[in-house]
Amino acid sequence: MKIKVKISRTNKEKVIQLEKGSTVLDLLNKLKIKPDTVVVMRNKTPVPIDDNLKEKQEISIIQVFSGG
Repeated sequence: MKIKVKISRTNKEKVIQLEKGSTVLDLLNKLKIKPDTVVVMRNKTPVPIDDNLKEKQEISIIQVFSGG
């Protein structure tokens, strides 16, 4: 299945090919992004990393910054 991904850090959009039944974590692993460094959004709503993805969904990945 194909998922459209917008990555805020690079401000680029990509279409990623994943196996049917893949999760958000599978997507992050394919993109080599650590899950604890980002927030994944679908329709402006955060989604958990164990959420299943569906064909042609649009996902945004937003880099999280922290510090003291």
